[in-house]
Amino acid sequence: MNRSATYRILFVCSAVLLVQILASFYTKRWDLTSDNRYSLSDSSKEFIRSIDQPIRVDVFLNGKLPQEYQRLRSETEVILQSITAQNDRFYYEFIDPFKGTDDAEQLLEEMNQYGLFPELVVERENQAVEQSYVFPWMLLNYGDRTVRVSLLQKNLGDSPKQRILQSIQQLEYAIMDGVYKILLQEKKKIAVLSSHDTSKDILVTNFLQDLLPYYNLAAFDLEAFPETPEKTLENLNRFDLLLVSNPKKVFSNTDKFILDQYTQQGGNSLYLIDPVHVQKDSLFALSGTTVSYANTLELDDLFFKFGFRLRQELLKDLYSAPIVLAQGEQNDSQYLPYPWPYNPLAAPNQEHSIGSAVGSVHFQFVSPIDTLKNKVKKTVLIQSSPLSKIEGIPSIIKLSSATEPIKPSVFTDSKQTLGVLLEGRFSSLYTNRIKPFEWKSKKVEPARMAIFSDGNLLENQIDKGQPLELGYDKWTNNFYSNKQFFKNTVHYLIENNTFLSLRAKEIKIALLDTAKTESELIYWRYFSLFAPLIILLILGLIFNGYRLKSYRQ
Repeated sequence: MNRSATYRILFVCSAVLLVQILASFYTKRWDLTSDNRYSLSDSSKEFIRSIDQPIRVDVFLNGKLPQEYQRLRSETEVILQSITAQNDRFYYEFIDPFKGTDDAEQLLEEMNQYGLFPELVVERENQAVEQSYVFPWMLLNYGDRTVRVSLLQKNLGDSPKQRILQSIQQLEYAIMDGVYKILLQEKKKIAVLSSHDTSKDILVTNFLQDLLPYYNLAAFDLEAFPETPEKTLENLNRFDLLLVSNPKKVFSNTDKFILDQYTQQGGNSLYLIDPVHVQKDSLFALSGTTVSYANTLELDDLFFKFGFRLRQELLKDLYSAPIVLAQGEQNDSQYLPYPWPYNPLAAPNQEHSIGSAVGSVHFQFVSPIDTLKNKVKKTVLIQSSPLSKIEGIPSIIKLSSATEPIKPSVFTDSKQTLGVLLEGRFSSLYTNRIKPFEWKSKKVEPARMAIFSDGNLLENQIDKGQPLELGYDKWTNNFYSNKQFFKNTVHYLIENNTFLSLRAKEIKIALLDTAKTESELIYWRYFSLFAPLIILLILGLIFNGYRLKSYRQ
């Protein structure tokens, strides 16, 4: 070997060694996907880089997994790799919860105690049914604090594949939301109105518990100081948001002035109001009949000044949630679901960060909302379907009507607004009017307000004296998106919406056509078996013919 060849070999070896040394100190990732599915958003990168303490991530989505959950696991790992590439204080581990255990039932019970509920997956193949449990959960550990993060997003009507796709799209948001909760030191404050016969505590327990990792909550009584209402207003101004859920008692002039001035000074608020009262206890009693009538709260003039009006009518929607009724007697009785147009299933506005990637919201005896022209910006957050019908009051509502055939031809009132977001500087109802008590008005500040014409939207069902999860219907076993929608609403109103935009992230994943795959299963099975053999045979014949020809020459 000559000297120049030796130098070339040494140069190549040195270059390769130098590249390896540089690669050990510097890592670069390229995301070549069209939808940037493996790239974190700028807000996530900035947030992750700002963390200066170690965070351990335990992922329980591991072990023997069904095919669709294997994809969710791999996508989760990619997201975690992207996070650790931004900050090496993150480290993660995938844990198989069933590894090393002989008693699966005991494991399930222990995981349930920690709030890590499993998903039952049923797979059917070759007329065989196989059931398995999967834990799509993640635990974030920071110091002595631990936060659970669900990796699975559930929307009513989604197929298993759609559910996994939706979960993959929301992975970044779910993880960033969990990291935000575990690092949160100073929480903003929410006042939950407890006067005026609002929702009972046990009925809003699940939703308020879900807000606790983000905010400090306190019950607030507008009538706590009847002799010194200015003190009530001063106390209310210390809160970042006022939550009013299903009031049934009339608001006095003083109460309205407090609400008016709170909004004037930049206070945000969330109102869930029933313009029409329906006695549900009477409806589900032996008579099965009730009467709808106006729910007079004396807030109409205040709301009119703010720029909207709650119509005292009932909305019926062809796209609605079912109710379960008993049919038959004694041993022959059956519980069957029937469509109930008084319980609309409304789709949120997907173009707004509050409703983006959120499923249908379950309403009960809801009323339409009209918006009025003023300087406040208004955004419709949720509407009924185009097949709706307005019913005047008073009216007689019979439970037996659920078993009668529905006539789609009568649902001709198009879409109706059921929830509105208002943003800007609100005009005061008490301009040039006598005020109920002396109060030195300050500069008008921008505020945010959301109004929904159903007071029951935040109320969970109860089973054996315990609150169930908001959005879950124990009678039909359906799960609706009330909790996620109103969590997003609270975050937006209180200007805690840094990561809400991540919910709009779209990932395009190519899915196999299940029907076509099953119909062509036998063809592709034999093709994959015999095609390689045929190709090898052809190549062998060509090579053998070429060799014989060469030797003959």
